[in-house]
Amino acid sequence: MPINLFCSLLAILVTLGPVAKLGLPRWAVALVGLALVGLAQQVIVHRVFQASVMSPDGMPLWLEAVLLWGTAFLIATGALTILWWVAHWCHLAVPGWVPLAIGAALAFTFLYLGERLPTVKEREAVLSGLPAEADGLRVAVLADVHIDSWRGRDWCERLVARVNAAKPDLILFTGDQADGPLALRREDIAPLAKLEAPRGKFLISGNHEHYFETEAYLKEYERLGITLLEGRAQEAAGLWLVGLPDGRSLTRADAAERQLCALMAQAPEEAFPVLLVHKPGIAPVADELGVKLQLSGHTHGGQLPGVASLIARYNRGFVRGWYDLPQGMRLFVAPGTGVWLGFPYRLYPSEITLLTLRRGT
Repeated sequence: MPINLFCSLLAILVTLGPVAKLGLPRWAVALVGLALVGLAQQVIVHRVFQASVMSPDGMPLWLEAVLLWGTAFLIATGALTILWWVAHWCHLAVPGWVPLAIGAALAFTFLYLGERLPTVKEREAVLSGLPAEADGLRVAVLADVHIDSWRGRDWCERLVARVNAAKPDLILFTGDQADGPLALRREDIAPLAKLEAPRGKFLISGNHEHYFETEAYLKEYERLGITLLEGRAQEAAGLWLVGLPDGRSLTRADAAERQLCALMAQAPEEAFPVLLVHKPGIAPVADELGVKLQLSGHTHGGQLPGVASLIARYNRGFVRGWYDLPQGMRLFVAPGTGVWLGFPYRLYPSEITLLTLRRGT
């Protein structure tokens, strides 16, 4: 069911339920109902402005904010309205304003947590066989940054300042860096050139890189001083970094496994392979091939309860945090540094992940 039709049905449900019990005149209830149905028409408004859910450039930001809040409000209030009806059937007198107020508050909260500048989250990665050179290495993992028309140059500059303040030795991007045509994003992503990491800055593509000008974007990141690991492997800071492109750039379903096999065959015998790949689902294959650490993103940490369970079904159960694989590989699925503007809601927070690598058994 299209999201605008689904939200329109929720708008009608809310209008006939809590709104109708507010004691308003019928004409006022009808006006509120029309306003709620209007909030559900994000897709149609995008078409009017020749924008898209992938990147709503061309739309006024205030209008996009209203529609994004409206979608969250209708979904939250719709669910609460069902509970409100159940309460009434159980002869519990719950005023109509209660689900409306709670739904509005939840919508603001989800939107704020999705769009706020992330904080630095320090984590320790204990890894068996880690080379002495990499012991104590501080690695910033920037996953799913999603710089767009909303999070523009100012947001990017503050992000860069926060990353630099954490003083990482190595910075790794795991895909989905930006959304929208490069001509509109070039100035927004320009502050990435100011990122500081003495042991290097490396990047792979995510699925969103392939929704726009893939090659142009990758060349722009190189121009900003970030090393591409697309289908390549390279030694850095005592680690053997292996970069696997997103599956959208590959022609066959098994191409990712074959390409990973080829990259692992290049590894020196004493290498400590660290795999950068956007989607985490290839982890069992990487584990069998001898990868020691896999860093992924894509899932945004699940974003919300319920949504996390759905995301897990399409990512072999990997959603966020640490996973230990049977052959000894450790997988870290980053919760994400930003969020896609097509679904910018969070309860599970975003973060700038700072991993400190430690030798262990």
